[in-house]
Amino acid sequence: MPFGGILKVLKRILKEGKVKIKIEFLDDLWQVYNVVIPGDTVISRTTRRVRVGDDEGRKQESFRKPMTLEIKVEDVNFHSFSNRVRLKGIILEGPSEYVTKGTYHTINIETGDTLTIIKERWPKYLLDRLTKAEKDGKSPIALLVTIEDGVAELFLAADFGIREVVRIRTSISRKRGDQKSHDATMREFFIDVTTALKSQLEQSEIGIIIIAGPGFVKDHYKDHLLSAGIKNLPSVVAESTNSIGIPGAKEILFRGVISTAVEGIKLEEETQLVDAIIEHIAKDDGLGAYGPAEVKKAVQFGAVENLLVTDKRLREGDDKHRRWMDQMIRDTESARGKFHIVSTEHPAGDQLQNLGGIAALLRYRIDR
Repeated sequence: MPFGGILKVLKRILKEGKVKIKIEFLDDLWQVYNVVIPGDTVISRTTRRVRVGDDEGRKQESFRKPMTLEIKVEDVNFHSFSNRVRLKGIILEGPSEYVTKGTYHTINIETGDTLTIIKERWPKYLLDRLTKAEKDGKSPIALLVTIEDGVAELFLAADFGIREVVRIRTSISRKRGDQKSHDATMREFFIDVTTALKSQLEQSEIGIIIIAGPGFVKDHYKDHLLSAGIKNLPSVVAESTNSIGIPGAKEILFRGVISTAVEGIKLEEETQLVDAIIEHIAKDDGLGAYGPAEVKKAVQFGAVENLLVTDKRLREGDDKHRRWMDQMIRDTESARGKFHIVSTEHPAGDQLQNLGGIAALLRYRIDR
């Protein structure tokens, strides 16, 4: 089934530092969050509350007025629960009858919006990121259902991370009591889970459904789901895990189940890479480096096979820090290494952030 379209870069005027893009899908918002940083200028349509009427206030009314504003960005937040990026900053330009320059405004970027991003300097890795997004299109979304007796949790997994969307708990009659009662309560539980699952299918472009859990409930639920008569049901896979919830979801990501069935989802690759780095660090075999000093030395030796940096680390620091980071990325890629931006919206990103936000897998051991 199709997973959507491609991030649209409408205009590039790099001599003026301008790139104009259109947001069409949820993953496009994640690209915006990773591209726009404090200090950038953004131009976009927005709404702002304005007041009309006399100054006495008695006949004054307020309403939200659509307008185009140019702001100097001070804060960027990705709200995955509401599917928007919030850009807060100082107004530089706007209709003088409605806004005062120098005041604050927050632009909410959502799917369907168009915005122009202006930077003093566009780092190569950001331009490469936009180019890759244009070519690759939208990554598929996987729906993970972790389930056991009376407990089910549904997660969406895509480039923006893992997000829990539904948790269902039901009391199941024990088999030792009444078999019919047990079967009836289990059937009602499965119906509740399927109702929640159908709601997610209506809201998102799901590429695959993975049902996971430690026992046989997952297999019974898969049979129930396949017999539910849902039109255009994506591929359904049942996988054994040691647990449910976030640990079970991470176990699925680590094993590469999603990419086996649906190519292109990078979240799994990031999880596996971070786990491999942690394993090498634990072994102290010299093939895992972390922290700015260690990673910089490995880059200088041309030993880096995979350079991993969290989105949070990329956004921190002043312009000098960002230029240093950009040069590290350039040097890694010139030595045929790969660069990965890892989202702190999922567990692998949190683990990497705890290592200083930057780490690398090495081709060979170097002297420390």
